[in-house]
Amino acid sequence: MAVSQYAALKILVVDDFHSFRATLGRLLAEFGCDDVTTVMNGPQALAACRKHKFDVVLCDYNLGEGPNGQQVLEELRQRNLLARDSLFLLVSAESSQAIVLSAYDYSPDAYLTKPINGKSLQQRLDRLLRQRDAMAPIYARLAAGKIDAAIGLAEQAIAAGSRYSYACQRLLGNLYMQQDRISEAEKLYTGVLEMRPLDWAQVGLAQVKRAQGDLPTAIQWLQRIIDDNPFCLPAYDALAEVYRQLGEADKTQQVMQAAVAVSPLSILRQAELAHTAAANRDLEVASRAYGRCVKLGENSCHDHQDNHLQYGRVTAAWIRESQLPNALDLAKDGLRVLGNVPRRFELGAVQRQQVSLLECQLLSARGEDKSAQELLKDVEENIELPGDSLDLQLDLVATLKTLRLDERAEQVLKSLVEQYCGDQPALQRIDLWLEEPVSERNRKLVAELNREGIGFYDANNYARALDSFKRACRLFPHHPGVQLNLLQALVADMKQHGCSGEGMELSASLCQRIQQTVQPGGEEFNRFKQLQQVIKQLH
Repeated sequence: MAVSQYAALKILVVDDFHSFRATLGRLLAEFGCDDVTTVMNGPQALAACRKHKFDVVLCDYNLGEGPNGQQVLEELRQRNLLARDSLFLLVSAESSQAIVLSAYDYSPDAYLTKPINGKSLQQRLDRLLRQRDAMAPIYARLAAGKIDAAIGLAEQAIAAGSRYSYACQRLLGNLYMQQDRISEAEKLYTGVLEMRPLDWAQVGLAQVKRAQGDLPTAIQWLQRIIDDNPFCLPAYDALAEVYRQLGEADKTQQVMQAAVAVSPLSILRQAELAHTAAANRDLEVASRAYGRCVKLGENSCHDHQDNHLQYGRVTAAWIRESQLPNALDLAKDGLRVLGNVPRRFELGAVQRQQVSLLECQLLSARGEDKSAQELLKDVEENIELPGDSLDLQLDLVATLKTLRLDERAEQVLKSLVEQYCGDQPALQRIDLWLEEPVSERNRKLVAELNREGIGFYDANNYARALDSFKRACRLFPHHPGVQLNLLQALVADMKQHGCSGEGMELSASLCQRIQQTVQPGGEEFNRFKQLQQVIKQLH
């Protein structure tokens, strides 16, 4: 690229070390750059981008206190402070897999590894600027909202044999899919793959199959992509979306767990995993994922108060429903996170009450019931049931259950069922606390899981029966029937394969929960006593 063209560029350098800012400034001046702005941290970079449009941003990854370089890029893109034709180059003294892969959601145009020399920097900038200039007419149409015109220019560039055909094809494939031009996208991706087995084209063709309704083929292709390249994050995201479309909640979670194992620093993916696991009532996975969201969100534009509240909520539930040796430490950490929420976010009255209720639950987990009850009293004085939000009322139910105030919890639940009698989504959430679900969907689901588990049990396939009943118990933890079925399958499995520490621990936990729900003298009580006797003999 000619020196005169560098002279027209407006460049921003972001680094917390003056010496490196000076070094980059000197190198850029040697290229002919006359307009170079240098700042030392993320907030200063964001402020500079609010005032000026930069052609190139060179940003170090590690900026000391405050947001890192990746988080600066995320906020620039999130707030539309970086033009589509602007280049963002991430500079780092390290090139770890976690750092590189965390950039997938808001990918920089290039990575540069320190130390940087003038020759390699100019070669990289030359290539990127030439591509930017070639794509500029297409980007201009997109910025103006002229999608069809942008598609036409990309098609012309490809037909003319542009040296940037692959970049045009990748952009064009996305535009075809956004415009629901599925057959054209299929033809494009197929043509690319006939020349080179590029990951983005393989994922694109799988997305075409999904759009055509051929979900089994989409799953097969996406799984093959992941097997061939375990670092292809778009394939994980696409596969999770297919399973979500099929209603395969457990498989969706498994794919997302595999994705965050590959890219643990992506807050967006951690949040999606946390939400999926919470919906599956996999409280351990949800608690850990929400905990990582809180940590990653410290300087991120994607930090959200819901991640903090959910961390407290699922952690309290995990402690309540499991025998955890580290419960005190978990409760302490949950209280720390919740204590920071009012300082980090502007909360409404309902949200402040939610924080207090979650603190009640965690205080109880630490054995501080007196403090929890005093705090609960303060909250209840300001709650105007049944008008307050369902979230708040369900947090109240959880708090009353945690403090063993079961009669009061049942009164609130009865009121909620009446209040939301015509709202099926709300009833599905209330079902979590009921012995028998009242929503249509959950009545069908619990019957289906029970029927599935009984079928496996009758076939002496106790491992599969346990899987079915465990899922039913996760989703309906207060349903005595599924608890008894799980206990019976567990007894049969231990008879066949012998007792294990895990099996005995689960049986003890189930016995404790069932004892609190079944009424003496009934059929379920007699069945429970028989199973309890067998467990004693096995033990």
